[in-house]
Formats: sequence, C-alpha cells, structure tokens
Amino acid sequence: MKFLSALGYKNYRIFISGQALANIGNMVHQVAVSWLAYQLTESVFILGVVTFSNQLAAFFSGLLAGVVADRFNKKLIIQISHALIGMSSLLLALVTYLDLSTVLLLIVFQLVMGFMKGVEMPTRQAFVNDLIPDKAKLTNAIALNSTVFNTARVVGPAIAGIIIPIAGEEFCFLVYGVMSLAILIAFFFVHTDPFQAKSTKLNFRSEFLEGANYAFGTPPIKVSLLFVFAFTLVGVSFIVLLPPLTGEVFNAGSEVFGYMNSALGLGAIIGGVFLASRVGTHGIQKFIFGAAVIFSISLLTVSFSKFLTITLIAIAFTGLGRVVVFAGTNTLLQTISADDKRGRVLSFYIAAFMSAVTLGGMLVGALADIVGLIPTLLIEGLLCVVVCLAYASQLKVVGNAGKIALEGQ
Repeated sequence: MKFLSALGYKNYRIFISGQALANIGNMVHQVAVSWLAYQLTESVFILGVVTFSNQLAAFFSGLLAGVVADRFNKKLIIQISHALIGMSSLLLALVTYLDLSTVLLLIVFQLVMGFMKGVEMPTRQAFVNDLIPDKAKLTNAIALNSTVFNTARVVGPAIAGIIIPIAGEEFCFLVYGVMSLAILIAFFFVHTDPFQAKSTKLNFRSEFLEGANYAFGTPPIKVSLLFVFAFTLVGVSFIVLLPPLTGEVFNAGSEVFGYMNSALGLGAIIGGVFLASRVGTHGIQKFIFGAAVIFSISLLTVSFSKFLTITLIAIAFTGLGRVVVFAGTNTLLQTISADDKRGRVLSFYIAAFMSAVTLGGMLVGALADIVGLIPTLLIEGLLCVVVCLAYASQLKVVGNAGKIALEGQ
C-alpha cells in the first residue's frame, strides 16, 4: 500500500509512533497557551506577542541548528531537546495550577520551549532521511510525518477543548510534558548506523556560511525558501486570529476554538494522505501552487463568512492547502539537497517559516487591533493571491528541483 510504504522500516515505525504522541501533547499545549494568554488580557496584540516570543526563539535557534544537525549525533540532539521541552511544560503546569500565571511568565516559558523546538525541528526532519534506506520512499515518509502531525491537530485541540473547561489549562500543560517525553523513550529503540564524527574541527561561522551560499545559490532551493517565507507571512499567520474569531464573530468559547483548530488538522490530514500517495517529486511544484491557490480562496471565504459551518469548512481547506505547500516543499528540499548540507538547508526552511510566523503574528495582531478582525483577514487573503501569482512565475525554476530529484531516485 503506497500510503504506508515507509512503515516497512522498524526504525521509522518507532520514530513516527513517538512523534504521534508528542504531537498530540504539543497541540493540546498550543491551544491552552493561546487560550490562557487571551483570557489573561483579552488583547489580540498580546496574544500575538506570546506567539511571537515562541517563534522568535525557535527562529534564532533553528537558524543555527542546521550546522549542529550536519555535524553531531541527530538522535541525541532530538532526545535532549524533548527532555528539556517536557520538563518545561511540567513546570508551566505547576505554575498555572498554583495560579501564578502572568503574561510575562508565559512569554518566558514560550522563549525556552521555542528555543528547544527550533533546535529539534530541523534535526528531526533531517533525521528522517537516515531512517529511510530506500530514498524513493522519502516522499511517503515526509508526507506521513505531516499526516501524523495534522492528525494531532484534529485530536489535540479537541482534547484541549474538553480539558480546559473541566480541568483547566494546567492539565493541558501536564499532558504535553508527559507526551513529549514519550519520544525521548521511543528513540532509545531506534538503531541506525553508528554516528561518525567529522574529523575536522568545528568552524561554526564558515560552515553556516557554506550552507547559506549553497541554499541561496541553488535556484530551486532559493525560490522555495522565499515562497515559504512569503506564504507564511501573509497567509498562515491568520491562525493567531482564531481566538478572537471565536469570541467576536461567533460569540463562542474554548469548545468552538477547539473545533476550528481541529478543522485545520482535518483538512491537513486529507492533504497529507494525497501527498503520501504520490510517487517521487516530478511535477510536485504544480500541486504546491494549486494548494496555495486553494488556501487563498479559503482564507478569503473565512473573511466573508458569518456562518460557523461555512467557516469551519473554509478553515479545513486552508489546512489542506497549507500541508501540501509545506510538505511538498519539504520533500523537494530534502531530496535535492546534498547529504552533508541537508541539515543546514532544512534549518533555513524552518527559519523561513518561523521568522514569517513570528513577524506575521505580530503584524496581524497589531493590524487587527487597528482596523478590526474581518478587514485583517480580507487583507491577508488578497496578499496570498499576490504571493500565488509570484510563485506561478517561478514554476519552471522550481520544476528543475523535481527533475533533479527524479534523476537522483
């Protein structure tokens, strides 16, 4: 069965099982943090600041993590990262339970956990390549990762929507602390080829610049990175507006907020299943473009809709479009990148996403406070259309990545 072909490898099965548990906890945590921040201040701007703090830390650590991932033991880096994330979440659960939560404390925790996530993400994504001997199945493995993550987007927010009214945000943080440690345990059972340390002395600056010159000197990689940045900045950042959309437009609470996050995940699952069923990367840039168009139209629909059902459907389609764009681009970058530079290329990919989410969250929050929620959503949708047109003009350039990847399979 093509959709599950990567699961034929024991290491990958263990890896993705741990990821499934950790991702569910992560989504429960994200919903709880957003809801707690909004409840403490009722300010969209402050909500954006809380999001900004997490993404800012992840951006700076992720930007530099590629050098570490290309040089050191990826498995150990991931284990240490998840151990620190888990302990931080457990401490946040205690602080919240004792009713000591403040916006400042939330920001501090977001900074710490964002830093570790920034280290973990490019390392984990590069590690997938080490778990799949048959590179023809790499597309399937990456798409399955997205499917598992976005399944968590359905399950996690729904769980958070139930937990918060009953047990409070602190229990959500407790869940994330426990679940994030699951991947630490799971990785003890992942066995890959013995790690071979590089014989040359680490020169962080030169190795970082080498990776940057490679990434931005390779046209398909450069175009893909710029597209991910722009698409995330003007489009994906709309997610920060979901709490006020819940309260201001639909006069609802955490349960509907959970539905919206679950709708994002449901659409993303469908997109992940579609991408996982594909073989190779030839022509994938056309699907990425089509997915970006679907996202743009759906976001515009959200800005106009006054009916919850229509809004949830449109949000689901944004999830579908988003996962095809990101998983498709990730697949291209992983496949075309040189083995000794893959970690650094993926770190730039993560940094492009994180920096855009960080800046976008701040700008969207500030704009919503100035011009209002609905006009902000409309502006984002229109800007997404512009980004799609710009990407369309570069389809031939990006298509070269698919040809190179196909030749390498």
